[in-house]
Amino acid sequence: MTTEMRSSPTLASRLSAFTRHGVAVSYVLLVVLIIVAVILNPAFASWANVKAQLQIATFIGIIAIGQTLVILTGQIDLSVPWNLTFSSILMATLYGQGYGFGVAIGAALLVGIGVGLINAIGVAVFRLHSLVWTLGMNALLEGATMVYTNGQPPDSTIPGVVRFLAVGNLGGMPVSPLVWALLAVVTIIVLARSRFGRFLYATGNNEPALFLSGVDTRLVHVGAFVASGVCAVIGGILLTGYASQTYLGMGNDYLLVPIAAVIIGGTNIMGGAGGYVGTIAGTLIVVLLQSILSVAQIGQAGKNIVFGLIIIALVLLYARQARPTD
Repeated sequence: MTTEMRSSPTLASRLSAFTRHGVAVSYVLLVVLIIVAVILNPAFASWANVKAQLQIATFIGIIAIGQTLVILTGQIDLSVPWNLTFSSILMATLYGQGYGFGVAIGAALLVGIGVGLINAIGVAVFRLHSLVWTLGMNALLEGATMVYTNGQPPDSTIPGVVRFLAVGNLGGMPVSPLVWALLAVVTIIVLARSRFGRFLYATGNNEPALFLSGVDTRLVHVGAFVASGVCAVIGGILLTGYASQTYLGMGNDYLLVPIAAVIIGGTNIMGGAGGYVGTIAGTLIVVLLQSILSVAQIGQAGKNIVFGLIIIALVLLYARQARPTD
């Protein structure tokens, strides 16, 4: 084999190089998708459509905050769909039964915290794979929701504050993206400036070494999974206000999409690299993809196939990048 042949980059190596610069690539891809969307439908650039897209992106982006933190540790949270559904139904039901806004929201948040703690115990204490444990948790929450609602359409009494946060406007700007922006800033600061942020990256890179340095990595997992549980609840509450109702299975569309947003944004699915700056771009990309696929009259099943293929492709690239070279 000649020196030229050995030195010529393969397609896989080029793609792996792209993953090392995932944030930049994700923003370039975002610009390209915006151009494609406007070409397909010039009305896409209207302010009314931009606001609608930002509102949809808010739900995904907030849920993706928790997924980013969990994935940075090298884990994943598949309990989001029914955590979102159960907590939203509980909130609406309690409010409809005459309990105050604070009680209803507090109960929903406690569900998210509890789910996060249980997920962290399974992963950090029992050392079970997060994919299996959180998927089992999702099934458990589905069963609990069916028992709680007796399999009937749930109450849809939505607090006015929730409606305002989801669909209200403030100075011509929808409120929900402002909520997302606030949470995004907090997340970016935590990841960049706090010890907890550094521990998240260190856990994903080399958890045994971090543990031997004196850090209780179990608490790092607790923080990541509790944050994911709470973010799923917040996303569900806003989704409830946006739809003006709760319904069984309302979280089913939020399993793959937030995960796709995280890894499209350059966060390594194996953990230890990435961040929420890229996830913001990934969130906007998946929303644009959904819009483009809708214009192409591709149903939800087709959208799931697209996002599933994206996730599989990027996982393969990250796995190849992680393997030591000869």
